[in-house]
Amino acid sequence: MRTPSLWRRLTTRGRLFIWFWLAVVAVAAILGATLHFIRPPHPSIAQWNADVARHHLKGDHTGILPPQMALLEKHNGTGGFPLPLTGPHGQTARQIYAAQTVDVPPGTPMVAVLLEGISQPDEQSTDAMASLPGAVSVAFSPYLSGADTLMETARQYQHETLLVLPMQASKDKPTTTQTPPADDAGPRAISLLNSSQQNTDNLNWVLSRMAGYVGVVGAPVGPNANTLLHSQDFTTILGTLDKRGLLYVNGTVDQPITGAGLLGQADVQINADTDIVGIDIQLLKLQQAARRNGHAIGVMSRSGP
Repeated sequence: MRTPSLWRRLTTRGRLFIWFWLAVVAVAAILGATLHFIRPPHPSIAQWNADVARHHLKGDHTGILPPQMALLEKHNGTGGFPLPLTGPHGQTARQIYAAQTVDVPPGTPMVAVLLEGISQPDEQSTDAMASLPGAVSVAFSPYLSGADTLMETARQYQHETLLVLPMQASKDKPTTTQTPPADDAGPRAISLLNSSQQNTDNLNWVLSRMAGYVGVVGAPVGPNANTLLHSQDFTTILGTLDKRGLLYVNGTVDQPITGAGLLGQADVQINADTDIVGIDIQLLKLQQAARRNGHAIGVMSRSGP
């Protein structure tokens, strides 16, 4: 009797995980050119001395800088880390923590790839960041525990980092669990049902979950995304992000936004749960968008934690 192959012995989750990282490698191989997005201090950042005066433009430093105290408030926020702020010389997190700019000939279509939603500090996540090309940016869930290690791993392998901003765009209250289901943005979500103060408090909690990131990425969960993205509360949020020196990436392809600050718009959502043919189609759409507009952003979501 023949022994089943290793692939057949894998669980469904294991197969999905392998397909996902094969898709990520395919993105790097096929696209070719990439573009990065244009109390006492927490113990993990207290050791870093600010030296931001010499960093004026994105990419004029070598490697991803660690958290800089001059770009952080003096006390911890509700999420455990100090909130980001603009530095004494006007430097911002979106400049200082950015990866180096890729030099390409003028007129070359540029592509940015963002892997969003890493939510577990497990060995798979660590190994994935070690094997991913540095040109791929990563976005961490604010519900992630033990973020220090993953943030350090991301910096070590030259990945620009962002936070996921949970947003609930439905008539249902977000769940109160720290591990929300896929169709729920969780207890700290920006929501149409929240008061303005609740949304402000939730934003501050999210922004103080980590330190040393360039901005946030958001994609509302629920049928009323357009309403949320054009609400006064969301306009206020964009203004707050800009004042704190952060960029915002809109992960909802069919819901463009306008507002204050540096905004990025996803052109293609890359679903790694589909088969290889479906992934190829999505990558082709990303290439076409880059050729059409001169640049394009692809947001890739992983299938598991």
